Amino acid sequence: MRILMTTGIFEPESGGPATLTPKIAERLVADGHTVTVITYSDKPSYDFDAKYSFNLVRVVRRGSRLRNYAAFLRATLRHMPGVDITYSLDWLAAGLPVVIAAAVYRVPVMIRVGGDYVWERYLETGAEPMPATDFYAKNLHSRFRLMYTLIRFVLQRANHVVFNSDIQREMYYTYYGLTPERTGVIYNPVPKSGWEGIERGEPNTELVFAGRIVAQKNVGMLVRAFAQATLPPEYRLLIIGDGPEKKNVEHLAGELGLGVRVEFLSGMRQKELYERIRNCRALILTSWTDQSPNQVFEAMQLKIPMIVTKENYLAIRDALPLSVDPRSAGDIARALERVADDAAYTELVEKWGKLSFDYDWDREMKEHYAAFEIARAR
Repeated sequence: MRILMTTGIFEPESGGPATLTPKIAERLVADGHTVTVITYSDKPSYDFDAKYSFNLVRVVRRGSRLRNYAAFLRATLRHMPGVDITYSLDWLAAGLPVVIAAAVYRVPVMIRVGGDYVWERYLETGAEPMPATDFYAKNLHSRFRLMYTLIRFVLQRANHVVFNSDIQREMYYTYYGLTPERTGVIYNPVPKSGWEGIERGEPNTELVFAGRIVAQKNVGMLVRAFAQATLPPEYRLLIIGDGPEKKNVEHLAGELGLGVRVEFLSGMRQKELYERIRNCRALILTSWTDQSPNQVFEAMQLKIPMIVTKENYLAIRDALPLSVDPRSAGDIARALERVADDAAYTELVEKWGKLSFDYDWDREMKEHYAAFEIARAR
């Protein structure tokens, strides 16, 4: 098959689609398919682009959102002729141009949903933050009529829509007018233990957040909790990533007088990141909602314990040994204190080591091929 993949973010940016897209594309090429990936990007190319076995097209972000969408549409139209299926890991910025271009050339489209643009936009306005389920239950998505309508348009015109969690799939039945027969679930793959040649050693005293610093990730609440927690003086909070909220979080850390106890580093590519943090005390994810954070599975395989938001849609959510309420700095602070307590930490490490979820890359690709066939048959 000739497959056109599109994504809103790609390496070296952080996020699920940025990590999954190249891995899926590489495996499709290895199976004998021809793949082109089109992505938004801050630069027209990077030195490491030459390593990919697929054709990579970077659409540089310039100016307004409308201008970027138009540039992406032009790139998609150029590469659409002769394609057997289009697969987008984005359902607005890349998804909207894709369904338009695919309609011109009558190419089937599969969309993968793993986040929520409308809810994330709400958080960015500075309004009262809340989990995604509360946002929809309160009908707050109606305030963002244009974005909501465009996403509904994209999803309803896709031949097949896949989610990475059952909970979000069911939620979208209600709010986006989708039906079970037009949707499916492909979970995020779990890497093998010792993947990328990274091995964990003796844990140090670093508590780490790694990811995009955006409103959804609730990093400010983590900083407040760290300031509130009673921790030994050698403990440090390391925040790795970039994003629109980074300056605000840096300012908050200064206001709280945390000084050198909080360190900020720029975002890193996946292998570089885990080399840097492989011996950290714990990874921390306090998002208002994180639908299916692949970081949890990566940490499982590297034996790095995690504090995870209760507002997640993971299939193993009820088995996670240390979950926190993202609304409560106090709850997060107590979790940090448990991680710093040697006896509690030993128990956490033991429970974390027993977690498992059998969904490897072989099964991931098998599910993709099955979904492609459904999309092409519609």
